[in-house]
Amino acid sequence: MIHLEPMNETQFQSYLSTAVQDYAEAHIKAGDCRPEEALTLAQKDYQELLPDGLLSKNQFLFSVRDDALDKNENIGMIWFAVKDRRAGRSAFIYDFNIREDLRGKGHGKKVMERIEKLIQEMDIDTVSLNVFGYNHAARKLYEKMGYQITGIGMTKTLGRR
Repeated sequence: MIHLEPMNETQFQSYLSTAVQDYAEAHIKAGDCRPEEALTLAQKDYQELLPDGLLSKNQFLFSVRDDALDKNENIGMIWFAVKDRRAGRSAFIYDFNIREDLRGKGHGKKVMERIEKLIQEMDIDTVSLNVFGYNHAARKLYEKMGYQITGIGMTKTLGRR
């Protein structure tokens, strides 16, 4: 069984120590910013979304455990926010990660099912997320779980003169 445990401060700091850099590298890989600007932009995004760290309003960060594995070891993390939209309250998943050695074994699907149940328990019936186009494994998981594409960003890199 999957358990979502609110991150403690130590887990949060450990998460931040790699997440901001990973986010910057993802943007570089996606080609949507200059490499020399990526880290600054990633830091700005995290500061705006989590100005008070774990106490930031409407932000929910969890460590994930699975009873089928070592009960004292995290298998990943998930972070979502609750937002008020014109159509009502919704959730937005900002980050979701399963340990690399456990990927492709069904853990991601179980975590998504659990987080969707939690979101429904919060009286929210819509959940959204963004996924980088190059992340085929994540896209496959989300599509299999019924997530619909609501927009597609496209880029073409042109040679410089």
